[in-house]
Amino acid sequence: MKKIWFSVFFISIIFYAFPQNVEFSRIAFPDNKKELRTALSNIKKGDKYYNKNLDYRAALQHYQKAYEFNPNNAGLNYKIFLCYNNFDNKEEGFLYLKKAFSLDSNYNPAINFHIGTMYQYFYSFDTAIYYYEHSGPSMKTKSNVHINECYLGKKMIENEIRCFIDNLGSKINSDADEYNPVLTADGNTLYFTSRRGGKNIDYAPDGKYYENIYMSTKDENGQWQQAVLVEELCTKTHDAVQGISNDGQKIIIYRNDNNGDLFEAFKKGNKFTKPKSIKAINEESSHETSASYSFDQNTIYFCSDRSNSIGKHDIYTVSKNRRGKWDKSKVSNLGNVINTREDERSVFAHPDGKTIYFSSKGHEGMGGFDIYYSKLENGKWSKPVNLGYPVNTPGDDVYFVMSTDGKQGYYASDQAGGFGGRDIYMITFLGPEKRFDYKTEDNLLANAIKPFLDNKSIKSIEVEAPKLTLLKGTVIDEDTKKPLHAIVDLYDLKENELLATFETNEETGRFLLSLPSGKNYSVNINKVGYLFFSQNFDLPDTASYQEIEQTLELIKIQVGKEIVLNNIFFEFNKATLLPESMSELDNVYKLLVDNPDIKVEISGHTDNVGSAAYNKKLSQERANSVVNYLIKKGIKNERLIAVGYGFDKPIAPNTTEEGRQKNRRTEFKVIE
Repeated sequence: MKKIWFSVFFISIIFYAFPQNVEFSRIAFPDNKKELRTALSNIKKGDKYYNKNLDYRAALQHYQKAYEFNPNNAGLNYKIFLCYNNFDNKEEGFLYLKKAFSLDSNYNPAINFHIGTMYQYFYSFDTAIYYYEHSGPSMKTKSNVHINECYLGKKMIENEIRCFIDNLGSKINSDADEYNPVLTADGNTLYFTSRRGGKNIDYAPDGKYYENIYMSTKDENGQWQQAVLVEELCTKTHDAVQGISNDGQKIIIYRNDNNGDLFEAFKKGNKFTKPKSIKAINEESSHETSASYSFDQNTIYFCSDRSNSIGKHDIYTVSKNRRGKWDKSKVSNLGNVINTREDERSVFAHPDGKTIYFSSKGHEGMGGFDIYYSKLENGKWSKPVNLGYPVNTPGDDVYFVMSTDGKQGYYASDQAGGFGGRDIYMITFLGPEKRFDYKTEDNLLANAIKPFLDNKSIKSIEVEAPKLTLLKGTVIDEDTKKPLHAIVDLYDLKENELLATFETNEETGRFLLSLPSGKNYSVNINKVGYLFFSQNFDLPDTASYQEIEQTLELIKIQVGKEIVLNNIFFEFNKATLLPESMSELDNVYKLLVDNPDIKVEISGHTDNVGSAAYNKKLSQERANSVVNYLIKKGIKNERLIAVGYGFDKPIAPNTTEEGRQKNRRTEFKVIE
């Protein structure tokens, strides 16, 4: 912050230290005709690069050659400022802008406006307001927008949120742009986009290196290691990461095809497959960018400037059809609570399944893109909430992602004091008691802006920790202990609905699931030639954040092998199957269909509460209920035997409720 105020102070001192404007003319340079022609030629070439090719680096080189001949021309200083501004080198550019103003304050109708934007960027809000108020009539609408931002910025700084913001350092950031961090749900792997060169030796038309994708992992001390290029995802032009699945097995990237399209790749072992165009999203005439998977990977949130957008870029969703393919007919705009007539970018869907974060220029903020969040409540998105200062600044604050536990956030910002251009920062939130949030008003329109008023609502609210369970598992063979590539199905037991299907990593057997609170889940793991494994997670709405890590052993289908059917449920003291049992029963049915030569025993077990005779009878009736269901589904009765063991075969002590609960079970055993 000291650097910011020093820069503004220094720039202010030299404001009036320049001589009068000197034109590029023979009158001004009667004895330097050859040099004058060369300078004018360089200006012409610079204009061509700037206006036609948008190559600001090449334009700046030509302008600087002309500047060596005549440094005291207002127009040339103004053009150099515009180049630096497009480089995100605002401190350097501000010097040339001030010089242009001092040489000729009437050179360009927008010059006061641009000076205002610079003072706003460096937090000098009152000075910025002065220049906005003295901008020409043609800039009045834009100036009013920025005046509103300045008043809001002052108020936001007065209500600073409690957090630490740390630059991720030289192992992640460089003197080029770094942005769009995406994080696996376990927080251990970071992908991001950089323009440091990497695989490319050529410059893009804007004078910077093309975008490349980098990756870093945490070491044993939780520190990010030196970022490395993800070569299989990079080409000689733009490749930018946009989204990663919670388990890190799927990735969405941006490529500059057809005005900008989104591509999807899948991880096979330690490498990603060749990215393929997401045709359900991409449109030839529109720009698709910024994407995020939902927790179940059945929806992608993305940004596009297609013809039916409310503003420039809007946030959309696309869902899968029954065949598990992205479906163009299932593309939907999130609506005008989220989207405005301005730009919405860098959307991130949190693993809790209920919260999105995004950047916007259309909701009220303190300048540039600010970061907001919205929650899905009763099927509708809530009004966006500004994350406040210092997360948001007068610059562009974009590409925000929140850690699964809600304790850290990562984002990109071009704020002063970084390594260069945009850098990636980590935010550590310090607690709920002083969290500041600013609730935006509906759809702030550029032609209806008024300066910020003191009576607008600013209030502190508690930061709610995400309510979800993060399940991290490794699937291995029971005998060899080697990792297995298996299918992981996630069910909603109440609705008997298959929510999503995942795969374990081919080499490591690892998987990761986000289970938002509020459902009764079944997690089923299947592999050909093995008995399936099932688990139950009954998570009420109030269930707080937790992480569970497990190593799960799959058992080969062999005589004598058995499994517990963890998602078979009965009415209390009865043999009536509850609806929540249907997905498990159907998995048993499928296993028997896929393995037609096996014969199995379905056994019922109880705890030791009550008499032995009663429990034997109850367990037999419950085993019969399962067998009868399978027979009705078409399994031959000679392949099924029902046995009730009562409490004769406990697998845990009956001295605790936890033990008794484990003993109340249904088992599946291969007997032939």
